[in-house]
Amino acid sequence: MRSLWIFLVIISATACAASEPDWSDVQKDLTALFRELLQTDTQNPPGNEIAACQALKAFFDREGISNRIYEVNDQRANLIARLHGNGSLRAILLAAHTDVVPVDENSWSAPPFSGDLKDGFIYGRGALDDKSMLAVNAMTLALLKRMKAPLRRDIIFLATADEEAGGRLGAGWMLERHRDKLDAAFALNEGGRIILRNGKPLYVAIQTEEKAAYNIKLTAYGSTSHASVPRLDNAISALAKALDRITRYPAVPVLDPVTTAFFKGLESVEPLVELKNCSIYTTEPLYLSMMTNTISPTLIQGGIKSNVHPPSAEVNLNCRLLPGQDVKAFVDSLSSWIAPGPYEFKYTARSSTPEASPQDGIGFILIEQVCSEMFPDTPILPYLSPGMSDGTRFRHEGIPTYGLLPFPLDENEVWRMHGKDERISVEALMMGMRLVYRLVELGGK
Repeated sequence: MRSLWIFLVIISATACAASEPDWSDVQKDLTALFRELLQTDTQNPPGNEIAACQALKAFFDREGISNRIYEVNDQRANLIARLHGNGSLRAILLAAHTDVVPVDENSWSAPPFSGDLKDGFIYGRGALDDKSMLAVNAMTLALLKRMKAPLRRDIIFLATADEEAGGRLGAGWMLERHRDKLDAAFALNEGGRIILRNGKPLYVAIQTEEKAAYNIKLTAYGSTSHASVPRLDNAISALAKALDRITRYPAVPVLDPVTTAFFKGLESVEPLVELKNCSIYTTEPLYLSMMTNTISPTLIQGGIKSNVHPPSAEVNLNCRLLPGQDVKAFVDSLSSWIAPGPYEFKYTARSSTPEASPQDGIGFILIEQVCSEMFPDTPILPYLSPGMSDGTRFRHEGIPTYGLLPFPLDENEVWRMHGKDERISVEALMMGMRLVYRLVELGGK
């Protein structure tokens, strides 16, 4: 079946390569939309994603593409736009989220909601996560309509709220209420990577599954009294001891079929990875995080006054569990590891992680075909994302979802995501534009 799909994709590629958009005009339109989205403050909390949806609605209205804003409340909203094909094949879903993580403006060299263009880079919170993909997906629908591309599939554009806080008001809300409007043969979402090293493509990672994110609150308790007399049962001291133990919690590597295939394909081009006796040897943090459950302390709180022993102190542990891992068993193991002590763990359980999206599915094959054209001789690999996205919700609903941030990024640039001076080069933005347009044009025929 896979060889048949590849044959059909190649035949279709030959048949539809006749006309190309004017990419210089596309760049002007794309950067204008992208910068408008960056200038729209959608920090979550509070979100205010309705402002981004309104900007997108105005864009689609100008292009004559049917669209609708789905209001969750007066500040939070999602949007669907749809370019209709003849309906003989199931749709393609292009998904991206409108919210961004909060930002410390004082640490940036450019205002984080300015969309400033400097030295070939566009700066702004969300430049990588995820407004660049949002803009490219929207422009893809516009280009297909402008070019009068014959489509057998509908192309669905989905802009979701609340992804950075788990997606309950975004993808979750839409799937619960409007699942029929999102039915698709496959979805393209964020999550994968096109990594450059020394200016050359190192690998393309197509996300087919992702880890599950849990915020686990660890609280340490102690006796409260006047701080002029030190106490051995100080809650903050107890919490510090627990955190010290947690930094030495044994992370046991687990390789599932996706990570096994990823590292086997990566080993030939990545000197930081060695595969020996069915085990992976690496010191690279990203690769290690793909093989183990991880724990990152992110928020800490404790104390009521400078001269009072606090009754409790707590830390938020942002934990990312591998597919198939049981959160209760993980927390029980963590509790045993730091014991004994006056500790309590709290977390919210959720349904188990869905099955990985198939590597022989039409979505994976199309992405593989287009990336092979654009990045010849570069390994194209299935990928377990250490982060969690809306993709998990789509997969739970039976929509095969493939994550690929379609912009070639230097491995050091990736770390700007959620960090200071988040940015993307105009060159990378346009490469992503060409990739997604080519993918959807090819898959839609």
